[in-house]
This record gives sequence, C-alpha cells and structure tokens, in this order.
Amino acid sequence: MTSRVLPFTEWHRLPESLDPILMELSPVKSRICVVEDKGEIVAHWLLFPVIHAECVWIAPAKRKTGRTAKKLIDLMRETARGLGVERVMGASISEDVTKLLANPLLSGEPIPALMFMLPVGE
Repeated sequence: MTSRVLPFTEWHRLPESLDPILMELSPVKSRICVVEDKGEIVAHWLLFPVIHAECVWIAPAKRKTGRTAKKLIDLMRETARGLGVERVMGASISEDVTKLLANPLLSGEPIPALMFMLPVGE
C-alpha cells in the first residue's frame, strides 16, 4: 500500500458521491490524501480551507427584534464575500444560535456530523 497526495489531474478517480464537494474545491488551495492498494484508491481524506463564522452573540435585549441579527448577518456575508468565499461554516451549541443559523435569512443547511479539532503536531 502507498499513500500520497492525489494530483488534481486524478481527482476524477474519486467516488462520484464526492463530485458536489469536489466542484467547490480549489485545486490550488485543497489537497486530497489517498491510500492506494495495487493502484486502487482504498481511502481518502480531503483537506480544504473553510471560513468559520463562530462565537456569534447578540445582547439579550436585542435577540427577539430581528433587526440586530439581520444587520449582523448582512455584514458577515459582505465580509465573507470580501474574503473571496461563497460559503461559511457555522456551529451551534445553543438553541438560540441553532435558530439563528436555521433562519431562512441565512439559508443555512445543517450538516449531520460531529466536529472535532485535530492537532497535527510539528
């Protein structure tokens, strides 16, 4: 078995189920780690940059009006576009933030996954 970074010219060898994700990735900024056995890809792991929108907070007195949230959402989107991204990742550990992220103004789509922070060492 061998492990290597799959060059962009070989991304087509990956399962079709990854196509929607691969279409969003930049071959300049992304890497795909693979393990091959006799030329067959038997494992893969995608590495790509993601902008996270985290630690959202709105003063309790301003949470129910919607105006403050809309201004914050608009600015976050404008700032993200300025960074050159089309999507941001957001996480929630509270019911209030979950409601905000699921708000139709954001068109947020839940991702059925647990998130982990993995140290990579030196």
